[in-house]
Amino acid sequence: MSQHIVLHELILAIIAVLVLVLLLIIAVLGYSFYSYRILHNRHSWRQIIEYKIMETIVGTDQNTEQDQEFGKHLKEPSFRALFLDVLVASDRKFSGGAKKAINGLFYEFKLEDEAWRKLRQRKAYLIAGGIQELAAMNVEAAIPEIKAKLNDDRTAIYQEAQYAMVSFQGYEGLGFLEHFDKPLSDWQQLRLLYSIHHIPELSDVQVYSWLKSTNDSVVIFTLRLIRKFRLMAMYTAVYDLLDHSAISVRVQAIRTMQAIENHTTISQFMTCFDQQPIEVQLEILKSMRVARSRECEDFLKEQLWNHAEVSVKISAAEVLVVLGEDQYLREISERTDTYDQLIQIIKHALQEKKC
Repeated sequence: MSQHIVLHELILAIIAVLVLVLLLIIAVLGYSFYSYRILHNRHSWRQIIEYKIMETIVGTDQNTEQDQEFGKHLKEPSFRALFLDVLVASDRKFSGGAKKAINGLFYEFKLEDEAWRKLRQRKAYLIAGGIQELAAMNVEAAIPEIKAKLNDDRTAIYQEAQYAMVSFQGYEGLGFLEHFDKPLSDWQQLRLLYSIHHIPELSDVQVYSWLKSTNDSVVIFTLRLIRKFRLMAMYTAVYDLLDHSAISVRVQAIRTMQAIENHTTISQFMTCFDQQPIEVQLEILKSMRVARSRECEDFLKEQLWNHAEVSVKISAAEVLVVLGEDQYLREISERTDTYDQLIQIIKHALQEKKC
């Protein structure tokens, strides 16, 4: 009797496992079909949206029947979300009349409401998306709420808020740098720099205060800003940064001095050279290579012969080649008292010129 019970329970267990497996297969197939449908819809929807944008830009959007069909799609939340994403991406690619036409679509289809809803969500990616969309639509009424997001702890949010403020206000939108204490990534710096097209005449005091920031990334961004707009008045303040505690700041200061150079730059490079770490010394040599000033010939020869670091010797030799000192280098490479390592360095520098 007990054997029958055990067999019966075993059969029930096998049936239960088979049912579970079957349900799992159905769930996987259902999910796969759903995913395929979403992907298919997104592909076809994107084509519809891109065609709509193209028609709007070229001014041929007059098909009432197509407008009605487009309106039906807009009732689908996923379609509206994709439409908004594609519009924002398109807004970045165009300018002038095309950009204005794209901006008109935001308002024609009341997509501003979608962006406002995202801005007031809790998830970081939704808030960032809302900020991005409101900035693309140039909704100036959103500036106060976006400005408040500059203090958010989440990177995606405060970075998008920074970019939006600069998009709205240009140089004035950089006011957040005054008290910004988080890292400003290289990518974010490039985004901000790209969005600034001019600097007001009376901006020296503000730029100077940013150079004094305790946030190294803010100082580096400011140095890049000075380079972009050739702010010659900042030269002395930039030179003072060669004593900065961060090597990355010193390197950027050298690049900026080279970009806004004056008649004292090369001599200042030579004077401070020995007090700088290797990374900064190499940057100085790169700047000398760009400047092509014969003022530094003797200095370069001194580094070639006596500097302890091979990398510096190599850079010095390469700059001498750029200055047309090929014959000098060949002569010392053929001397019997020239050590092997220096001969190899010179050959490398001369070979680089041929390449």
